[in-house]
This record gives sequence, structure tokens and C-alpha cells, in this order.
Amino acid sequence: MNNFDKLKTIRENVDRNSEQLTNASVVNGESGFRCLHILWLYPDVMNIHGGRGDIMGLIHISNLMNIPVEVRRQDSLKEDVDWEWPHLVYMTAGELKCASDVISALKRQMGQADDPDAMSGLRGFVQRGGTFIANGSSGAVLADSVELYDGTVLEGLGLLHMNWKERESVWGDDIWVKTADGFDVIGNQIQVADVELAEGQEAFGELLYGRGNNGIAEELLGNGVSRMSGAGSGLEGARTGNVIYTGILGPLLTKNPRFTESILKKAAAFADIEVSDSLKDSDIEMELKSAEYITKFMKEKQV
Repeated sequence: MNNFDKLKTIRENVDRNSEQLTNASVVNGESGFRCLHILWLYPDVMNIHGGRGDIMGLIHISNLMNIPVEVRRQDSLKEDVDWEWPHLVYMTAGELKCASDVISALKRQMGQADDPDAMSGLRGFVQRGGTFIANGSSGAVLADSVELYDGTVLEGLGLLHMNWKERESVWGDDIWVKTADGFDVIGNQIQVADVELAEGQEAFGELLYGRGNNGIAEELLGNGVSRMSGAGSGLEGARTGNVIYTGILGPLLTKNPRFTESILKKAAAFADIEVSDSLKDSDIEMELKSAEYITKFMKEKQV
């Protein structure tokens, strides 16, 4: 099979109404194999900016790395998640107005805060080493607080120490970030809030182009970029261990296969699944060439 034949085979054999799918048969030629468990959290609510493409990207990269995965979707806010099941949880981008309902649903499932041995609920999943990714406005759910434009203040889950403040204006552009672990991550952004990191909170990465958490970095201002957008810290997103927020869309995990590879390897280690295969440049030639042209375009926009 070529790079996309496995993905095509999986899609052709999945009932569109199914709440789960697996690539085990195309990766291993058999079912019942130990799989990496990926939970797609609340796709019916957080459902904008190409989130389905990120799930497809996770499956595609898993195919290339010969990692058996099972993907389940959790649609209902009323039903509790089985936090013992997933190794990787991905909450794709959603509208900021939906944050309140999602926060309420997950707060009910946080687990004990004062008992480190309880290891239950969402808190236990994170403490055990599970990976939780939220991008776009879905990241507000993980914050300490969210201030909406009408003055309403929401208390977030506090998994990442940041405060969100909705703005009157929306920022849209390309974005390019160098992550703390050395990956160049590109995509686009439709940013509706300013994000302030608390002291000591690690960022997802440093801004190379676009708008960061709270504006454009000073060194990126000028060269045709309006100062009316506001000078910012030059930082983007937030990360504590395997809990990650970034405003990068794209879809994020489809456009950045090397970053996706690193996420899958960490999740596989948590699942105690040995990964022997890495991505070859020939596997992702199209994505690498695309990134080359996109970053060249962003550099030219700064001149």
C-alpha cells in the first residue's frame, strides 16, 4: 500500500455513524491487537476549523509509523468519560461561546484535588502521564479563567495557568512557532482572545510569524506590520508536561507531521506500546514541500 491507501481502506470500511474506528487490521493484518487509544473529545460541540482533518492526520501518521490505534469520539456532555481508557485526548477547535458548557462537563469529572493517590478522573489521567491537546478557542477550557466580551467571567479547569480575555476584534493570519522542544509548527489562526500566561507557566513555543498569545512580538513589528495590533510577549500557547494548548489551526496535526510523530511517540510510551518505526522524509514529502513554500511566503510577508 502507498502512503494513503491504508487511510483510504480504513475510511471505506467505517460506518459513518460509528463512534469508533481502528487501523489495527491494516497495520498488523489482524484485529484484537493492543492499540493506542485516542479520544476525540466533544466533536459535536467543538467542531470548527478542520478538527476532523486532525483526527485523520493522527490516523495517517499512525499508519506510517505502524502504530495500531483506536479512535473513539465522545459526543455527549452529560455522559462521563472513562478516563482509564484513553492515552491521548484531543479536543479540536470550537467556538469560545461553547467553553462554559464544556468546562461544566469536565469539572464534574476532574477527580480528587487533595488526594494524590486517588488518580481518578481527568486529573488522574493527566497525573499518570496522559496527553491532552486543545487548539484554537478550545484551549480556553484548560485556563484558570476566561473573561467574555460581555463581562462574564468563567472559571476554567486550571490545568494550564493562563487567563483568557475575549476581544472585540478577531485576528486572522498565518502563524509560525518554534516549540520548546525544537519543532517548527505552522498553520493559521483565527484568534478571538488575548491570552496572558501566569508567572512560571511554560509557553507552547516562541513566535516566528503571526500573532502570539497577546500580540505581535516587538522584533516582528515594522516591515509593513501595523503597530495597532499591539506588541506582545512573543510567546504562543501554553504547555505543562503533556497538557498542551496552541492557537494554531491548519489542521495542526496534518500540516505538522514531525510534531504529530512526537505526540504519538509520547502517547505510545504512556500506553506501554513499543514504537520501532519513525517517519521517513519520503513518507511526508508533500507536507515538507508545503511547509517550505508556506514559511517562504511568511518570510516574504515580513519584508
